[in-house]
Amino acid sequence: MTFRFRRGRKQDDVIVDRVTGAFNRRQLDAYVAQGIDTSDQPTATLMIDVDDFTVYNGKKGAASGDRVLERVSWVIMATVRTTDVVYRHGPSSFCVLLPATSDDDALAVADRIRGNVQKMPLLAESRVTVSVGVATGSGRDLATTIERADAALTAGGRTGPNQVFAEDSMSSARTASREATAQEPALAPSPVLSRPAPQMPPPPSPDAISPPPSTPFAPPSV
Repeated sequence: MTFRFRRGRKQDDVIVDRVTGAFNRRQLDAYVAQGIDTSDQPTATLMIDVDDFTVYNGKKGAASGDRVLERVSWVIMATVRTTDVVYRHGPSSFCVLLPATSDDDALAVADRIRGNVQKMPLLAESRVTVSVGVATGSGRDLATTIERADAALTAGGRTGPNQVFAEDSMSSARTASREATAQEPALAPSPVLSRPAPQMPPPPSPDAISPPPSTPFAPPSV
């Protein structure tokens, strides 16, 4: 029995980022290679970056930086559906895949995440904010959609932190910023709960990670 438990923990270490509890980049690459079949419904991608994280990490230290990343991940997973998938993409960034999601719904979720991070007490004390790039596309070509969301984030980020940036091709292209935050409750339910939930593989064993408020469903392991 002990042997099986350790195997489960080892498998989780392969697919789960130990700092944030989100799935790791290796799993994202595997999922992108496979693609998502959502019966021709669009798949939205959010690229989320912690604003000025390098500066914060330099001032506060790596341990404090890790706690910030863990809490940002907590907020993201508390805001999206359990059928959406959250990955740690880079040192201070996350990638979220939202199958069967329209442009407007993707923008709404992105802005809700941004506002919830800004208002979470443990993050607000340190004035931690995030910026989000949004793009939608075919679930069979996730790599391109991720690139477009990242490009939207990079281009928009030059205008300042704590904003949501949509690529120009989206039907409701707009930039959502900090002004809307005061009108929304913190950690409110996702505004896209009416979206049809696609069939996803079962989640990994939570034994090896601190369970977030909602555990994302795991893509196929590699």
